[in-house]
Amino acid sequence: MSRTLIFMMFFLTLFVLIDPNLRTMFGLAAGAVFDPTIGLGWSYPVLTILLAGSLTTTISSLVRHVFTDWVRTTRMNKQMGAYRKAEMDALRKGNPGKVQKLRDARMELQQKNLDVQFSPMKSMAVTFLMFIVFFAWLGSFIGGAVALGHAFFAVPWQFNVDLNAAYLLPAWILLYSLFAIPIGQVVGRVLKLYSFRKRLAKLEAQGD
Repeated sequence: MSRTLIFMMFFLTLFVLIDPNLRTMFGLAAGAVFDPTIGLGWSYPVLTILLAGSLTTTISSLVRHVFTDWVRTTRMNKQMGAYRKAEMDALRKGNPGKVQKLRDARMELQQKNLDVQFSPMKSMAVTFLMFIVFFAWLGSFIGGAVALGHAFFAVPWQFNVDLNAAYLLPAWILLYSLFAIPIGQVVGRVLKLYSFRKRLAKLEAQGD
């Protein structure tokens, strides 16, 4: 994905974010797909939020996986950490010459790995717009569920929590986050493990 396309995606996302009419239009288009598939007739909003969180985080993790070389990223982070540790050690020992050499080497490493550092921008260009559109639909869906009398859900410390109740953020957004964050962590770790095992298998095959 070229940088020009990435910036175009960011500008489109910005327009959708600031223009409520455009956001509503995208939300309605998303509703044509998601209402009949995971909307469950607006009767089970908590289950729909769980399905929505699973779907968006899985797609986001897959997109990030496609654009990220996890092996190179991990190697670069380890090397950068080693350089920083060595710089701090040299600084404590009062060796400015060594500090400068290590700093130059770290900057050179960063220049060599610009594509690795740029990969999160690529995935964000795709997923950020998706999240805005999805939340536009989900907000509309919650409004429909509440209008049909499905406005409350239970948590261990309270039996009737209004989906639209505000606790810094609306309760339905907090519920979405509660479902989505751990699912995203699990999917991300599985994909990383797959990448490392695939690279190890390739290295073993080359060794044979």
